[in-house]
Amino acid sequence: MLILRIRQAESALKDGRLDEAFELARADDVRAHRRGQKLVGRLARALIERGGQHLAAGRWPQAMADCEKAGRLAGNLPEIAELRAAITDAVQTRQQSDRRRAGAVAAARRHIENGQLSVGEQVLADLDSGDGRGRELHNELAARRAAGEAALARARSALERDDWAAAIKALSEARSAHASNQELSELTARVVSLVTRRAGAAVDQGRLDLARSMMQQLGPLAVNSIDVQELEWIIEQCDSAARCVHQHRPRQAVEILRRLSAIRPSASWLADALNDAQQAAERLEQLRGGPLGLLTGDGARVANESETTQDAETLRLAEQRALQERNTGPALPARFMLHVDGVGSFLVLPDRRVAIGPAGSSRHVDVGLLAEAGLPTATIERVDEDYFLFCEVPVRVENTPVTRKLLVSGDRIALSGRCRLKFTVPNAASTSAILSLSGTRLPRSDARRVILLDREMILGPGSSAHIRADELPVPAVLQVRDGRLFCRTDAEVTVNDRPMDRLAGIPVGARVRIGPVSLVVTEA
Repeated sequence: MLILRIRQAESALKDGRLDEAFELARADDVRAHRRGQKLVGRLARALIERGGQHLAAGRWPQAMADCEKAGRLAGNLPEIAELRAAITDAVQTRQQSDRRRAGAVAAARRHIENGQLSVGEQVLADLDSGDGRGRELHNELAARRAAGEAALARARSALERDDWAAAIKALSEARSAHASNQELSELTARVVSLVTRRAGAAVDQGRLDLARSMMQQLGPLAVNSIDVQELEWIIEQCDSAARCVHQHRPRQAVEILRRLSAIRPSASWLADALNDAQQAAERLEQLRGGPLGLLTGDGARVANESETTQDAETLRLAEQRALQERNTGPALPARFMLHVDGVGSFLVLPDRRVAIGPAGSSRHVDVGLLAEAGLPTATIERVDEDYFLFCEVPVRVENTPVTRKLLVSGDRIALSGRCRLKFTVPNAASTSAILSLSGTRLPRSDARRVILLDREMILGPGSSAHIRADELPVPAVLQVRDGRLFCRTDAEVTVNDRPMDRLAGIPVGARVRIGPVSLVVTEA
């Protein structure tokens, strides 16, 4: 029987059936036989030769399998050690290449999503043309460039027919698609110059409502030029003067109007308003200084009123008090919930560093999840315009175990087999990000989305909005400033069925309607 098995192994080796020969030759009695030892030597060399062929063809698992089989038959021969080292080097080189390629793909994707198409194209140029992810990004880049060119064409057409509102909308779309386009900057500058000139003319004519509407429509372009800042400041000051008049503080209105008259001499109506405010202040002071003031006690304050109203700090404090009087609701909490009818609920966190883990954990977490107690605690930190994931134990990002990773939009994070998060940055012009929960939710809420708020978040139609509301015809930009939530949009905004006070913002607990979309802000 032994000789028969040796003959069968020799026949298999001769016919090139090395795996069958290995199964027959690896038995101890075959290897102990003199004829079997010769067979083992020839078979080991044949396995080494085939392993080298697999290595040359890039079939490293098969090459390593042949190397291991030769080692089991012949021990650690120099040829076997050399083949094993060559396979290990090839695998490491491929892994390094894969990591570089993955890093390049991630960098290219980040640049493309930020609208920096030329930079993303340069990064993709270094990738192997056969890389599937690279081809996919090339296609996305081409689609974004085409969308950007189409939006710029609409903007040019709108400017030719003097439709600056349509030009602003088209330029906003072009910025989302291709923010680094040189023509985008040129067209944006033309639109801003046109709108600021017309808004300035509206201010000079006393049409402050029209000027304010024009400046609000510039919001999607996120322009921060000196002309824009000056006009916005003038409109704010006019609003402050109007508040002083309505609150029977004409002397403070005089102070503001005198300053505006010096800055904007082309607005002739300011001189008339200043004269009327001065007369009103004098008449009111005469009334307070007369017999009526003896009953109210105002007469004792008349002597000091003209002096105190000259103090800029007093004016600033008075404006702050007036603003507080207008705020009917509690101050916006550090973290809050945004409930949008027909869309869902969102937990909004403005912190740069956010800890995510199981609810009820002994460790502090900012986002407590209803998940298994052994769930690891991960941290997402915003550094400049990038987000980084940190975790003490490996978690899987795109099926790769990591403890630290630069996140790119679209990354899927698995804290466990069931609990998963999807990280997205919907809008290239905003660094606010979204965490979409899967297999879990937040305690005491059905919310499954978390907004990592940087400066603003966008409520509106399309995938570029942080809160997608396709019913809204134009986007609304929500900003947290000075402990209040403000809304900038072309749509009509009401709070408890009354027009929103632009200086007071959106109060907590109020019924807010932005165009056809309604929402409520509550404490988290």
